[in-house]
Amino acid sequence: MHDADQTGSNRNFRLSILSQAVAFATAISGSAYAAEIEEVVVTAQKRSENLQDVPIAISAFTGENIEKMGAQSLTDLGKSTPGVEMNNDTALQPTYNIRGIQTSDFTVGSDPAVAVYVDGVYTGRGAGAEVPLADIERVEVLKGPQGTLFGRNATGGAIHIITKRPFNEDQTEVSLTAGNYGRMSSDVIVNRAINDRAAVRLTASTDKRDGYYPNALDGSDWGGQDTKTLRAAVSLLPTDNTEILWRGEYSRLDQNGATRVSINDSISVGGGDLFGDVAFDFGNVEERDLYGTSLKVTHDFENVTLTSITAYRTFEAYIGQDEDGANNPDFYFGSGNTDDQEFFSQEFRLNGETDTLKWTLGASYSQEKLEHNTEAFFTPSTFESFALYTALKDSPEALGALGVPAETIAALDAMTDVQVAEQVPMFREMLRNTQIPLAPGLAASGDGLMIANFFGTYMLPSLLAQAQTSPEAMAAFMGSFDCAPQLQTYLGTGDNSQLQGCLLLGANAFVQGTDASWGENVLNTGDYRSAAIYGDATWSLTDRTDLTFGLRYTQDEKDFSIDTQYQNELYGIPFGIAFFSGGQPMISEEPSDSWSDLSGRIVLNHHWNDSVMTYASVSNGFKAGGFNSLNYGANIENSFDQENVTNYEVGMKSNLLDNRMQLNASLFAYEYDNLQELSLIGFPIPSYNLRNADAEGRGAEVEVLFAATDNLLIGGNYSNLKTEYTRYQIIEAAGETAADDRTGDPRVGTPENKFNLMAEYVIGLNSGGDVVLRGDYNWTGERVGTISDPSLTVPDYQLLNARVAFNSPSDTYTVSAWVQNLTDEEIVGSYGGPGSAIGSETGWRFQPRMFGADVTMRF
Repeated sequence: MHDADQTGSNRNFRLSILSQAVAFATAISGSAYAAEIEEVVVTAQKRSENLQDVPIAISAFTGENIEKMGAQSLTDLGKSTPGVEMNNDTALQPTYNIRGIQTSDFTVGSDPAVAVYVDGVYTGRGAGAEVPLADIERVEVLKGPQGTLFGRNATGGAIHIITKRPFNEDQTEVSLTAGNYGRMSSDVIVNRAINDRAAVRLTASTDKRDGYYPNALDGSDWGGQDTKTLRAAVSLLPTDNTEILWRGEYSRLDQNGATRVSINDSISVGGGDLFGDVAFDFGNVEERDLYGTSLKVTHDFENVTLTSITAYRTFEAYIGQDEDGANNPDFYFGSGNTDDQEFFSQEFRLNGETDTLKWTLGASYSQEKLEHNTEAFFTPSTFESFALYTALKDSPEALGALGVPAETIAALDAMTDVQVAEQVPMFREMLRNTQIPLAPGLAASGDGLMIANFFGTYMLPSLLAQAQTSPEAMAAFMGSFDCAPQLQTYLGTGDNSQLQGCLLLGANAFVQGTDASWGENVLNTGDYRSAAIYGDATWSLTDRTDLTFGLRYTQDEKDFSIDTQYQNELYGIPFGIAFFSGGQPMISEEPSDSWSDLSGRIVLNHHWNDSVMTYASVSNGFKAGGFNSLNYGANIENSFDQENVTNYEVGMKSNLLDNRMQLNASLFAYEYDNLQELSLIGFPIPSYNLRNADAEGRGAEVEVLFAATDNLLIGGNYSNLKTEYTRYQIIEAAGETAADDRTGDPRVGTPENKFNLMAEYVIGLNSGGDVVLRGDYNWTGERVGTISDPSLTVPDYQLLNARVAFNSPSDTYTVSAWVQNLTDEEIVGSYGGPGSAIGSETGWRFQPRMFGADVTMRF
């Protein structure tokens, strides 16, 4: 059969190649074998091929090597993959970055730029993409646009997770892991041959660990993990030419992860140190129930193989986060995001092959139904801190009326946003202790002054302008506004002293209700359909030269809804902070739109001899447009354009020194049109808006794997990547100006340089067993941490992992000890989040030193 997923399963003691990554090597059995690099079969072109013959930049990780690396997630694999960043602090809002191409939108109005597949099935939302890497056959990371064969939402690339399939042998495997921070995990795998034509495979996995963020308050430390996964697969051969493969999966995640810490040293119990003690006043929690099933039917005709994949996936998820990353009541800010998704897909594919032609034809259809609810929680005191932070950043000269010295105001003008934020608690205390005279013998605390000033300066003029459009509107406004009499006096006489006094008294009472809850939410629903037809063919022009041409037509249709309204009042007027929506008290809309695209690729590859192949390619990818999920102003489009990436690449793949060395390299450049980027922007009240921009990138990647001796394997890779915005959309209706233009700046979260090294040495024992020593080293250069403050960079870091394992002579058991982050480096993951709007920029950290031991028994 031409089954693209049929790669076999064995545990021979040979060296394994993992091209484009530092996840390398299986064990060598003593000195009985001469070391050579073994062929790895991948399905990147929808057919089984030698990795070295595929003219695409691919990283392939076998399940055995994933285990040796200690990788538990795609984020772990990303650290070892050149040109790839998967730095995620949460399993439910992951971002995958391939060569600087990613999607920052955590809501449901847009789609990912990197497509994640599990057993040939597109996972859709990021909350359903992160699955435990247990009982995995391999993971393939395809770099560059994969629009032809993988279709929509693969502008950056595609990640394909392939689980192990049943085979006709009886086998049981039990693995247990124990480590520091209370780490306990287990994997139980049972494979049974029912008869010569049927087999079943069952997998049960658990993984639990305590948190590593020290909790300064009572309770468990933050940053823990707790997952449980069940998988089942049944393989049937009803005829010699037909195979039926059913897979099912259930996963439960319930942990206190998604932890972010304030770097504002004036409000954090750890002094703004991501690696110190933490304290929160809003619980961090991640919960998800995920179910997926697929049915794959493969039938061989005389010269053609027909494949059908029918799949259904669904999940319910909730993530709650302390967005200010501290427990200061003046900065109380929490969020909750609830997701409910159902996804159905159907793909039909025909594969054929002759002496000079390999071809694939296919058609696919998918429908995704989803519901997403975003909640934000504040207190009135949070609003005062926000208003004060806004004033300190944008108009510190106004503080002169309160007696703030001119030199202090000048110093504020010279500070970065992070430095200004550190001054907020001091000024809050100053205002609390300041009595503002309102009238002879009457004064009020300055706590609330900034809300009064903010409302009077930015909000009241626009509200009054709207009210003055008609007598009815004016009557309605004056009937609800708490300071209507004082406003009437101001309008009649021009004296605003009474109005200012009323606003201050109202804000003063408002802020004193510190425990009062201020909650807001936005509800989104979506019904997304996608249909595509595609074809891909490789012609052998000569015995050594191939030409590949592929084309895909995609049609996406989206029905969307957004419902939100002001749920609180300020001075008797309905008002919103988190979802201000450009001053629109209520939004209830059901927009629809459609996008279509013709994606393709052209590849020319030449085998110069049996050891060296070079290729040149042009490919593009498409991601449909979408909708602003959270809020937007009256003059801001609620939908945005589709994005396209065109990639130009040349590369080489080689097996040298009698197959003892593999050397691969690639050079690429791409144009990124209408990239979709979610940003917290706007003035006077910032909100999340999704803009279109253009960017370009260029880079190089080199990988080498060398079997230096029969027992020593050495590998490494290096990537260089430069990205920059070439066009940056300025959303003037949200308050942006030319000063917000990022044209020429690098993309966020993308290091320019990155390299990995690994070494594995096998010591053969007289008993027939062996001891395997392994070390992995990674260095990643600095990168921009957040688009809101490009000066806030994430420092470069290095990471060293080590492992020693003993394999029994008959391979019936393996015992290993391991340590990750051996030198206990303090590594920043990234910065950014909505807490920056109130003066509490947050960040998260990598894990500290982790160590433990594994025992695996096979029956």
